Amino acid sequence: MLLVMVGRFAAYSQNDDFCKAVMAIANDAPNSFRNIKGAPLKGGGMWQCGIKVPGTIASRFVYVTGLCYEGAFFQTKNKNEVKGAYEKYKGILADCLSAKGYTMTAVDNFYPGLGDYKKLIFMREEKEEPVKPKSGPKAKPGAKSVPPLPPAHFAMEVNYSKEVGKYTIGMFIFEH
Repeated sequence: MLLVMVGRFAAYSQNDDFCKAVMAIANDAPNSFRNIKGAPLKGGGMWQCGIKVPGTIASRFVYVTGLCYEGAFFQTKNKNEVKGAYEKYKGILADCLSAKGYTMTAVDNFYPGLGDYKKLIFMREEKEEPVKPKSGPKAKPGAKSVPPLPPAHFAMEVNYSKEVGKYTIGMFIFEH
C-alpha cells in the first residue's frame, strides 16, 4: 500500500513539475520568450531553452513563421514503441492544459503511416478583458486601444524523419 501511495505522489509531483515548466514557457510567449530564450544555436533561427521540461530529451526555440518552443519527448526507430509514449504524453499534456482552460482538438497526421497518431492542438479562448492603460500620458480621446495578442497555444505530434530513420513525439508552444 505504501509503495502505491509513494508511486502516485511521485507521478503527481512529476506531472506538477511538467505543468509548471510548460506554463512558464507559455506565460513568456507574449514577450517572444525573451526571459527564457537562451544563446543562439548554430544554423541561425534557433536558440537554447532556459527551462527544462520534465520528460523532454531535447528542446529549443525556433523561428519559422513565428517563434515557438520545440521539445522532443520520445524518439525511436521502432514504430511499435510509439503508441505507449504517445498515450502517456497525450494524457500528461491534456491533464495539465485542461486545468488551465485549454481545449484539445485532434486533427489528422499528414505523415504517411502515422494516421493512428493524431496531431493534438490545445487552444484557450481569449478573454474579453478591457486593455488597461499603462502609467504615463493618457490616451487621446478617440484613440483605439491595441487588443492583446491571443494566448500561446500548444501542439503535440508524431513525425518520421527519413534522413535519420526515427519517429519523434514532439511538443510545440507557439507565441500566439
